[in-house]
Amino acid sequence: MRILIADDERMICEWLQFGIESNPDCELVGCAHNGEQALDLFEEKGADVVFTDIKMPVMDGLELLKRIKELSPETIVIMLTAFAEFDLAREAIRQGGDDYLLKTEMNHQMFQEVLAQIQMKVRRNKTEGHESIETESTGQQHSIISDILRDGRPLNEEDIKQLKECNIRWRDQGLFAVAICKKELKKDFTLPQNPLVHHVIGFDYDQFLYIIAGNLARDLSEYKKNQVLYEYASSIVRKNQCMAGLSSIIERLPYISDAIIQAAYGLGRGYYEGRIKVWKAEETGGKIRGKEAYWEEYYRKRRRELYELSGHSFYLTMEEVMDEAKRKIAVPIREFASFCCDSMEMAYMRFAGEDAQLMHHMLQEEKRIVRGAVDFQEVQNRVLEFIKNVLGYSEFDEKKLSKGVASAVSYVRKHYNEPISLESIAREANLNAEYLSRIFKEEVGCTYSAFLSEIRLKKAAYLLSHTTERVHKIAESVGYPNVSYFSTTFKKRYGVNPYEYRREVTL
Repeated sequence: MRILIADDERMICEWLQFGIESNPDCELVGCAHNGEQALDLFEEKGADVVFTDIKMPVMDGLELLKRIKELSPETIVIMLTAFAEFDLAREAIRQGGDDYLLKTEMNHQMFQEVLAQIQMKVRRNKTEGHESIETESTGQQHSIISDILRDGRPLNEEDIKQLKECNIRWRDQGLFAVAICKKELKKDFTLPQNPLVHHVIGFDYDQFLYIIAGNLARDLSEYKKNQVLYEYASSIVRKNQCMAGLSSIIERLPYISDAIIQAAYGLGRGYYEGRIKVWKAEETGGKIRGKEAYWEEYYRKRRRELYELSGHSFYLTMEEVMDEAKRKIAVPIREFASFCCDSMEMAYMRFAGEDAQLMHHMLQEEKRIVRGAVDFQEVQNRVLEFIKNVLGYSEFDEKKLSKGVASAVSYVRKHYNEPISLESIAREANLNAEYLSRIFKEEVGCTYSAFLSEIRLKKAAYLLSHTTERVHKIAESVGYPNVSYFSTTFKKRYGVNPYEYRREVTL
């Protein structure tokens, strides 16, 4: 799927470009910063999909939409808009725009799902009017199968026809699905052979899950069907040392989506419990869909809340979200992982120092690990630890700080890696230095210098245990240009020097 971006905000362009390049089925043909430039690129290279801002210089998004639809009516045009531009978004839809996206609502997981939905529409547009779909390769067949089966709705006649053309031979009765975390699909991953399990296929459900689906043999009793299916899933677990989510047995092909969503939910239970076994979903597909809708809205609201919270409240809210997710088995896993990644990025953007390059590298690594993790506990520990270190988190209640001390605390956290004096902090807080020194200790519980040192050393300890960066580089990044002084100070705080600390935590 070939995609063109048009937006005069370079950060939005870079974010979209990253999301597109993360999807192996997508190709970025160009990135323009005004409508006229985008039209030239479109005429030169063409595109299946155009993401365009509404308000742009030279030529705005509405005019660009009109010109593109004149040249190529089948091209899908998605408008990028803000809350204040809903009227323009509606006007774009009236003029032939295919959809709109709110910039403030976008996150990586949601964008990948949007790309998947658009890709299905592009394929259907290209095959419309043909009597049959000719699949050029196994890879294309796999994509068609994935698009149909992960949509979450009952299959219609056209869906079933397409599946048959992709050599899917499923029939009514004895349909099932098993979910496996994609991280656990190692090179030597094997499926067990069972003469009572037929027509088995596998496909990507999302960035986290891989689904195995098929039929059970005919003429089995209900008891025997359930016994065979559980033994089959258990064999997968034993052979590959992985957990698996298992559906109930579905008797009609149009409702195979219920089995798929049940298997995904079953694996979600295993994700929160962290035990390798077969996890069977007890809820119906409809009930699980209701839970998914609830959690999508829940995370949307929580994201908005986090934008407004202070550092202390931010951390406490994340603890609360984590506790609720585990207690209620938040689904789907991808939505939870996406929220965690967004929260870490938000914490970094709002609270980290501008020059915290090592923390930025750590953010990317932590996001990668969180997206691939198969254990909630690991995600919880990593996310909260990362946010705590970004915040320079302390246990005192920030709501009780006076305005001047709160300003001083915020300044220290943002500039901990720079030379900071009491005088510079006092100027930032608009207070007399001597007065600030006294009330800072009263309200925070330690002197400003002790508070600064604690932030620096905690961040250093975090970087030592989570990166392979050299000690002198870490020292500089947290505000200690003299590595010898850093080593001495670190040992006073942790009882060992930085090199010994790294060896101990990585054993």
